[in-house]
Amino acid sequence: GTLLRELEHIDSTVTVLSTFNNGGLEILHKNQYRPAPVTGDNAFLVNIGKLVDDLIDNKVPSVRHRVAEVDFDRYSITYFLGPQFDADISRSMSGAITQAGLKYKVFGEWIKDYLGAIELFYY
Repeated sequence: GTLLRELEHIDSTVTVLSTFNNGGLEILHKNQYRPAPVTGDNAFLVNIGKLVDDLIDNKVPSVRHRVAEVDFDRYSITYFLGPQFDADISRSMSGAITQAGLKYKVFGEWIKDYLGAIELFYY
């Protein structure tokens, strides 16, 4: 198997990432992990997370990914973008009840549980 630096997961909202010229990020595509393209020095990857996927009626899919261990120092910069904590996440852009909306009305409640579940998964 592959030694992992970061376990597989789906992000929560929107992630903007620069990997510079460092590999290691892998995305799940057709049930197989494949290397994500490196960004170089002046580009970014934008990853749509589960909540955003749900809010935009699954028009852009969220992607399960992981980071493989590499034999060099790997540097990246990540920016996580999400709504205000009191933002209503119960309905999608079309008005349908979101998966998150089945249990939560606002983002702050949802993200607290989402991140808590990830922490439990890792530790």
